[in-house]
Amino acid sequence: MTIQTSLNYQKQFFDAFAQAWQDRSTFRLYKGIDATATNLRLALSETPGYILAYDKDAQRELHDHLQKDLIAFLREHIPFFKVSDAGDVFFGDWYHRRQFGHIDVFARVITQNTDAQAAILPQLQAFAQDPDNFLANQIEAMRKQTYAAVDDLHNQIEAASVDATDEPARANSGSAGGFRGMLKSFIDPDDEQTAKPVRRSAPQPTATKLKARFDAAKETADAEFDANKRQLEVAAAITRYEYQAVTATYSSVEQFQNVLANLQADFMKAQEAKEAKANA
Repeated sequence: MTIQTSLNYQKQFFDAFAQAWQDRSTFRLYKGIDATATNLRLALSETPGYILAYDKDAQRELHDHLQKDLIAFLREHIPFFKVSDAGDVFFGDWYHRRQFGHIDVFARVITQNTDAQAAILPQLQAFAQDPDNFLANQIEAMRKQTYAAVDDLHNQIEAASVDATDEPARANSGSAGGFRGMLKSFIDPDDEQTAKPVRRSAPQPTATKLKARFDAAKETADAEFDANKRQLEVAAAITRYEYQAVTATYSSVEQFQNVLANLQADFMKAQEAKEAKANA
């Protein structure tokens, strides 16, 4: 491409983009952004800056204009989403509703910037697989984790109890062995010098100490379990509301995910149809 050809192309592009802005054509503005991103291999978020000579005020003005049409489309396209004028996307209008994400205006997608937001879809998938046992499965998993230390102490107490029961037998055995050892030493005193030293194991906690540790750990675990159970119950109720909203609109959670994945394409089709209708 010669210099003149390149300059002509740039002039045509900027003339077209300027006309699209003058007409407030969301469709043609986005087409210009997409074409520039493709030709220059730029991220969509960076492209408006290049087109507008990195003028922050101009970029903000373009962003705010495009955001209005995207929000209007999203509110209609996914009716159970509640979208604020600032672009925050919430799941439903019920109490304790969760934020699903935030609109990326130039990319035309919903971004999720926190772990809580990213967890919503996996939770919906898990709920869809077993709605009746969703809460019970979560509570059981939480119970095992919460009481792991308590169960370990309980096992130690049982082991100590078994050891205490076996102690008299070991003591008697030790006494007999001691007598035989003394007799053997009397007969063959040199064996005492060649006898191997006896290794003694580290002393174990007493049953009383173990019981005290068990009681304290269980009290802490009980309080933690009750608090976490309540949180899981509330979270499961919210997930159920979300699932019901999804399945009232779509055939499955997977179809809802497909709608999210095609949000940009569906939005552009809607804007193209709007443009055609306006020019008819």
